[in-house]
Amino acid sequence: MNTNTKSNFFNRLDGFILFIIFIFFILSLLFIYSSQRTGEYGAQNFAMKQAINYMIGFVILFLIAKLDIDQIQRLAWPAYITLFLSIIALKFSPARIAPVILGAKRWYSIPLLGSIQPSEYFKIALIILVASIITKHNSTYTVKTVKSDLLLVGKVFLVTIPPSIVVYIQPDTGMVFLYFIAIVSMLYLSGIQKKLVAVFLIVPMILVGILVYLYYYQPDIIYKQLIPLLSPHQQQRIIGWLNPAGNSNDAYQTQRSLLAVGSGETFGKGLLKGNVYIPEKHTDFIFSTVAEETGFFGASIVIILFFLLIYRIIGTGHESETGFGAYICVGISFSLTVQIFQNIGMVVGLMPVKGISLPFLTYGGSSLFSNMISMGIVLSIRKTLGLYMFKNKKVHQEEL
Repeated sequence: MNTNTKSNFFNRLDGFILFIIFIFFILSLLFIYSSQRTGEYGAQNFAMKQAINYMIGFVILFLIAKLDIDQIQRLAWPAYITLFLSIIALKFSPARIAPVILGAKRWYSIPLLGSIQPSEYFKIALIILVASIITKHNSTYTVKTVKSDLLLVGKVFLVTIPPSIVVYIQPDTGMVFLYFIAIVSMLYLSGIQKKLVAVFLIVPMILVGILVYLYYYQPDIIYKQLIPLLSPHQQQRIIGWLNPAGNSNDAYQTQRSLLAVGSGETFGKGLLKGNVYIPEKHTDFIFSTVAEETGFFGASIVIILFFLLIYRIIGTGHESETGFGAYICVGISFSLTVQIFQNIGMVVGLMPVKGISLPFLTYGGSSLFSNMISMGIVLSIRKTLGLYMFKNKKVHQEEL
C-alpha cells in the first residue's frame, strides 16, 4: 500500500520540470568546477558543496511537492511572519551569528548548515501570501470597482512595503526589486481595472524616461546629485556600469566578464578550458563561464532551458483549477524571468551589477533551496491538477 502510494506520488509529478532541473544540476556542477580551477580559492571544493546542496534541494523539493494546495495556502501567514521576524532579527544579531559580508548583513551563519539568507525564502512566503490575499479578496468582491481594486492594492502593499524596507536597509535592492516584480505581475492577473494598471506602468516609465534624458543631456545631475544619494557600494556599481572605461576599478568584474563572454565566440574554448579570471566567478558570474567555454551556442541552450522551464510554470498556472495556484505560478515565473534577465544582463554589461544569482546554476545554498521550494510548489499545483483531472474522468466514466 505504501509502495503504491509512493509510486502514485512520483507518477503525478511533472517529469518535464524535473528533467530540466536535473540538467541544471549537471551544468551547475560542471561550470562551478571549471570556475574554481584558477586556484585563488585554495582547497575549497565548491562543486562538491553544490552537489550536497542539490541533494538537500531535491529532498526539499519532494517534501514540498507532497503538500496539497490547501496546505500551502494555510502556511501563508505563518511563513510570512516567521521569515519577516528573521529578517528583522538580522539587524540586531551579533557578528558571529550574522556576519557582514561584502558590506551587507543578509545571512545567518549556522554551524553545519552554513549561510542562510532569509530574504530569499521570504520571497516565496510573500508570493504565497499575496496569492492568498488576492484569492480571498476576489471571492468577497465579485464585482470589480475602483474602490475594491484600490483596497486590494492597499492590502498587498501593506504586507509588501514594510519587509521591503527592512531588506533594502541590509542593503539588498536586487531582492526588493524581485519582490515588487512578483506582486505587480500577480496584481495584474487579479483582474484589477486597466486604469490602475496604466497608472502603475506609466509612473515607472516616466521616471525611467527622465533618467535617460538626464543621462544624455544633463549628466551632471546624474553624477553629482542623484548617484550621491545612494549607498557607497551602490554608487560604485552604477558608476562602473554607466562609465566602465573611466572607472576601471568599479567596473572590474564587468570588464573581465565581457572579456570572458567575448572570447567564447560561437562555440567556446571547450569545457574546462576557460582561463579568464573573474572574482567570485562561481557565484553570480557563473554565466560568463558558460559563455566562455561553450560560446554563443551553449549559452543559447542554457537560455532556452530557462525559457522552457518558465513556459511550463506559466502553463501550470494557466491550467490550474484555482486562482490561488495561478497567482503563485505567475509570481514565481515573473520573479525567475527578471532574475535571469538581470543576472545575464549584468554579465554581458547590459545591466548594473547586483547580487542576484542565476537560478539553479549559481553556487549557493539559500538561492538553490528557495528555487527548489518554488519548484516544489509548482509541482504540487500541477500534481493537484493531474489528480483533479483524473477524478473528473473517473466520475464521467461512472456516469456513462
